[in-house]
Amino acid sequence: MDLSKGAEVCVTGGTGYIASCLIQALLQRGYKVRTTARNPDDRAKTGFLWELPGATERLEIVGAELLEEGTFDEAVHGVHTVFHTACPVVYDPNGDPEVSMLNPALKGNLNVLRACTKSHSIQRVVMTSSCSAIRYDHNRRPEDPPLSESVWSSPEYCRDHKMWYALAKTLAEKEAFEFAAREGLNLVVICPSFVIGPSLTPIPTSTVFLILDLLRGRAQEYPNKRIGFVHIDDVVTAHVLAMEVPEAHGRYICSSDVAHFGDIMSMLKTKYPKLQTPTRCSDMPPGDDIHHKMDTTKIKKLGLTEFKSIEQMFDDMLRSLHEKHLESL
Repeated sequence: MDLSKGAEVCVTGGTGYIASCLIQALLQRGYKVRTTARNPDDRAKTGFLWELPGATERLEIVGAELLEEGTFDEAVHGVHTVFHTACPVVYDPNGDPEVSMLNPALKGNLNVLRACTKSHSIQRVVMTSSCSAIRYDHNRRPEDPPLSESVWSSPEYCRDHKMWYALAKTLAEKEAFEFAAREGLNLVVICPSFVIGPSLTPIPTSTVFLILDLLRGRAQEYPNKRIGFVHIDDVVTAHVLAMEVPEAHGRYICSSDVAHFGDIMSMLKTKYPKLQTPTRCSDMPPGDDIHHKMDTTKIKKLGLTEFKSIEQMFDDMLRSLHEKHLESL
């Protein structure tokens, strides 16, 4: 790929957790960055991006709405790489959750990918998916070998256990690969597990809100979930490698260790005894408590040779929350 520092790239959904950290890293590496927001002039939401080093010289924020076809044409025009990190997850509690979450995810993906087909400058699209698109299946067993990029979550399992986010991620990623193959797009997909670490956003994202509820005593129970965790720094590195390494192709699992939320709560309580972590596990159906391991061989060959530990990612997240006065330790 013809790529040099100073090239222009696009990151969708710039005010998001992963996107904002990725923008920071790209600016640090000398790239020109164009990102999108529903309202670029809303400084309450976009102002923190302008405070990033290099932003005033090399950052542009343009308006785009994931669910409106054609609004990304301007955002991706003339750029070298598009990082599609934004994912609309619209949940209507009074409607059909499969429809209200699945349809926006699929439509949002295709709107961005269609825009990419109109720009002849684009050399690669790097899309953020999730390990939720990999780990769920009725036939999963503890003795199974680690899950690799060749494995996909079962849509039937997701529907049976009402895992609408996992279903949306699975079907949206599959459709993205089918569209890319049909239209000749060079698509690389990063599948992170549960992302933890410091945040740049002034308002906590949904991931951080979940953890805050567990740390502030708001939650009486912790989730009956056994999932992989990954540091935001490693997720950002994975995305950059997916652009900069010419041989990058297909899917990449980006995950550190797998742990149950009960193990996480015990670790945090031991290290931070003042935290009001719940001690009781939810009795929710055990569909999300599948014993598994993740095979990270492929992304290690790409250049991400070592993942930060679960302890470090939670330490860094708690430090970030404390600095933002969101959590008193």
